[in-house]
Amino acid sequence: MQKELYLTSSNWKEKIDYWLKESQIHKSRKMFKLDLMKAALLVLDMQNYFTDYNSHAFIPSVQCIIKPIQRIIKKMALLDRPIIFTRHVTSGQEKDLMRLWWRDSISIDEKESEIIKELQADQGTKIIKNHYSAFMNTELENMLNKSEISQVLITGVMSHLCCETTLREAFMRGFEPFFIVDATATYTEQLHLGTIRAVSHGFGVCLSSEEILNERE
Repeated sequence: MQKELYLTSSNWKEKIDYWLKESQIHKSRKMFKLDLMKAALLVLDMQNYFTDYNSHAFIPSVQCIIKPIQRIIKKMALLDRPIIFTRHVTSGQEKDLMRLWWRDSISIDEKESEIIKELQADQGTKIIKNHYSAFMNTELENMLNKSEISQVLITGVMSHLCCETTLREAFMRGFEPFFIVDATATYTEQLHLGTIRAVSHGFGVCLSSEEILNERE
């Protein structure tokens, strides 16, 4: 696959406008009304593995989503809302399909598996996951239920894999999901757009980071 730098500081507004218009084509009205006081922020897999230029898994557009995620984290922290960071590592199971599919592994002891320092993950709760879904074999659902959360904001990487899978599962488990189009990234714009179109058509609301930051002001 040929990776793309599809999101830059110079095309930022143009891309967000385009993505939101695409989401509206597939669902003309927002099925859920955002209420940050009912929401938790999920920051998925923002690890050195995906953000380090020297990593084979580097996502070219990832640098452009760090600032929006930082701003959303700050907003949620000010509102005293739950912030949950996921860290993807490879399970120790012999027949781990993730490892077999990607012919790769991420060890919890490796620096590349750590969440990037820019996001200051100590501000929230960290959970380890070993599949696309942040709900699978984790305490995420219990954590959300204990905090009486009914909405989740999805940020991080990769749009079409862990972000989309987690968002689908959130919907099926009764949480209203919001996909933040400029706080998520993947290898190509085509893959990112595929998630935007699928999400808006079937199970979630696509928003910009500005819409999150402007809520409750």
